[in-house]
Amino acid sequence: MCRKATCATCHKVTWWGCGLHVPMVFETIPEADWCVCAPKVERDGKEYPPKGTAAN
Repeated sequence: MCRKATCATCHKVTWWGCGLHVPMVFETIPEADWCVCAPKVERDGKEYPPKGTAAN
């Protein structure tokens, strides 16, 4: 299961976990708060921030 995490580089919201539930992590988080680092992860045709180093 994926969870919300904080990016160690830009300190915005990213995710941590298996990678299958990334869209669920971000469905209630405004895109302005998403991590802006690369490389992005694509799920269901949409790009999401890269995996974080640890869950919050």
